[in-house]
This record gives sequence, structure tokens and C-alpha cells, in this order.
Amino acid sequence: MALAESLRALGAGLADAGRQRLALAALDVEDQALRAGQLLAALLAVAVLALLALAALAATVVVLLWDSARIAALVGVSLFFVAGAVLAFWRLQRGLRERPPLLAATMAELRKDVDQLAGRRP
Repeated sequence: MALAESLRALGAGLADAGRQRLALAALDVEDQALRAGQLLAALLAVAVLALLALAALAATVVVLLWDSARIAALVGVSLFFVAGAVLAFWRLQRGLRERPPLLAATMAELRKDVDQLAGRRP
């Protein structure tokens, strides 16, 4: 009878550990989704305002140089925008490469559980 109770307790413990890890995974996913939404909203606000400011600045430069060097002003403003686009693209690629993996905390906890069940010290 003691063996059956021990096996039942072990099964209950494993089921509870699995439930806890699943709850942690759900929190990780929710946290990532919330963070992504906040970053997207901030990115959109910054992009719209920056584009408006750059457009106004570009128009000002072209108007100021219209009589003396309009072609040079248009080329210079265009090159400035191309350089900005290249820089933004580079930073976007770097940000995507350096993001933390999805469910990293959950996977770390599962590794700890496996180590403890296998009798290894963490």
C-alpha cells in the first residue's frame, strides 16, 4: 500500500510541477506579447513624428537653397534619407538577432526540474 501511495504522490507532484511550468510559459508568452505591443506603439509614434520633422526640415533646406543650388539640395536631402533608412535597417536587423529567445525562463526552469529528477545538482 505504501508503494501505491508513493507512486500516487510522485504522480501528483509531477503533474503539479508540469502545471506550474505551463503557467510560467503562459506568463512568458503574455509578457512578450505585452512588451511587443508597447514597443510597436512607441515605434509608430516615434516614426510618425520623426518623419514629419524630417519632411519639414528637408522642405526648409530645399526652399532656402532653391535659387542657388536646388539640385544639390534635393540630392543632399535624398542622400540623407537613404543613409537614415540604411541605419534604421541595420539597427532593426541587430535588434532581431539580439532578442532573447521565447520562453527562456520556462526552459531554464524545466532544465532545473530535469536535473533535480535525475539527481544532479544545479
